Amino acid sequence: MAASKKSLLNEIGEDFLSCSICLEFFKNPKVLPCLHTFCEQCLVTFKAKSEGDLKCATCRIQCDTSIQELKSNFFLTSLLDTFQRLRQLSTDHPPMCKICKKKTATHRCVDCHQFSCDVCVKIHEHVPPLRGHQVLKIDKYREIESKGHLTVQSKVFCSDHKDSNLEFYCDTCQVPVCLKCTIVNHRGPEHVHRDLQVVAEEYKTQVREMLEKLKVKEKQADEGKAATESAREEIRNQCGAEKKKVRRRAKELIERVKREEKMLIDDLDERAKSGLKEAAINIDEMDFHHGNIVSTHHYLQTLVHLGNAVHLLSTRTETNKQIMQMVAMEIKPPISHEINEFQPRSDLGANTLLGVQTVGKGQLKDPLGLTINKHGDFVTADRGNRRVVIHDRDGNYKESFEFTDQFAKQFTPSDVAISDDNEYFMTDDNNKQIVVSDENGKLIRKFGSSEIDDPYGIAINPVTNNVYVSEYSKGYIRKYTQGGRYINSLGIQGDKQGELNGPCILAINSKGMVYVADFNNLRIQVFNSDDQFMFEFSTTGDNYTMEYPVGVAIDKNDYVYVSSRHKVTKYDSYGQFICRINCDNNRLSKPSGVAVCSDGKIAVVDWENYCIKVFVE
Repeated sequence: MAASKKSLLNEIGEDFLSCSICLEFFKNPKVLPCLHTFCEQCLVTFKAKSEGDLKCATCRIQCDTSIQELKSNFFLTSLLDTFQRLRQLSTDHPPMCKICKKKTATHRCVDCHQFSCDVCVKIHEHVPPLRGHQVLKIDKYREIESKGHLTVQSKVFCSDHKDSNLEFYCDTCQVPVCLKCTIVNHRGPEHVHRDLQVVAEEYKTQVREMLEKLKVKEKQADEGKAATESAREEIRNQCGAEKKKVRRRAKELIERVKREEKMLIDDLDERAKSGLKEAAINIDEMDFHHGNIVSTHHYLQTLVHLGNAVHLLSTRTETNKQIMQMVAMEIKPPISHEINEFQPRSDLGANTLLGVQTVGKGQLKDPLGLTINKHGDFVTADRGNRRVVIHDRDGNYKESFEFTDQFAKQFTPSDVAISDDNEYFMTDDNNKQIVVSDENGKLIRKFGSSEIDDPYGIAINPVTNNVYVSEYSKGYIRKYTQGGRYINSLGIQGDKQGELNGPCILAINSKGMVYVADFNNLRIQVFNSDDQFMFEFSTTGDNYTMEYPVGVAIDKNDYVYVSSRHKVTKYDSYGQFICRINCDNNRLSKPSGVAVCSDGKIAVVDWENYCIKVFVE
């Protein structure tokens, strides 16, 4: 018997039987629609402090039912009584009679759990409402209880008919009733009655099925919380790693570098702050939902395991509603965050990733177009230095194409595109032509001088393999074969749909749709592979119109990236705004070329700062 008592006492625990408001054992426990239970008086006091609104002290859900109309938690009342009884019986002190409170108890009532002595037991037996109660000697009571037959299965009596226990279930009203209730308040044929135990067994099966769904949701909430915590840790680790890079680089330089070190450290901390704050908020929310699900799951699991039919069915409506709400609850995905990456550079000028204004080896001056080659290198139209320059993914200079003395005038590129055959196609407006070279910068051919006056952007259609070239001053887009044969033109100078005014860089998606940065018309225009106008878009998600777009890039999933004024923004293939890539703390000054790296990072040419900046969405 001692082992049985100890097991049940450990399984239940005082916390499960304590009100979370007063932190004491429940007194007249009332269950809210969310299935959280509190003392009746605690709810009255809590409601008064909340200026009349009754909200759950655990999950803060509004309760529109008055305290008087709330259902009593028979399950916790019975469980608390059993808990206190077992704790009392587990001590070495014999229990006292609860009637005279003077003599040692010799009997125990199975139904009302009252201890009584040899004299008072006769009073208990002669009270009319108590005559139906089963009274046992304490030794016999303990013997039966040690077999687990008296744990929480005692009778529950009707609140309207005190001497009649609940043994039926009214399907019409969905409440347990006694025999007298079936004649008085729940009379047939308007009310349908069934055996309480039969209904309870049916409902247990339903609750177990719902508990499986709740268990899945609990796991999702736990995984969502873990993922968000992981994202927070990643932000911290990444910020710490970049700080180490900054400090390692700073040690190599003199006092001027030390001043920049502090500036960069502060900037990294500032950028990480918003991500950490968002992660903390998400973790708090996930933790709240997870705790709520766990507490509900624990309560219902205990109810199914230890509760009787009345306990189980008294809150059937609230239980179903609460489980369905939790199962339907949306688990937020882990936050995405921008990686703030430090890259070493040889100068101490602009705060950039690649290059500054100079004519030195690998440095940039007035850069415009940008693309990524098969090695993952950055290929930039370095217009001010009259060359195309290549840096590796870490920003280290590799080589450049200059074509010195090969044309009538100096080679002046605006944009670059690379074919599937690894040929480099470059616009050269100073010579009014398209220049084609191999990956080492060896000239292969040139074309377009018969049609083009002012070539700017260039792109290759992955569906037709045709080359598209924008002509800034004329409003045309010229179309060629890769061998240089002119096919036709689309667009014309103007501001109507299908007309262009200052077309800049263009990009083509996997379906052959052509996206053109229509600079002076403040929009992106889209044409199909048959040169037909499809649609336009110009919003930036902040109630502002797109300001002078220059660059367009498309990733492998056909998402569109646009550079305009001080922003880089992302859209779906239909022009619906998704998000902004850079933030105000990472301000760009007239961004131009945009390219998507193989790892999903977004590279942007910061024209006025003579550099390339790399972002993570």
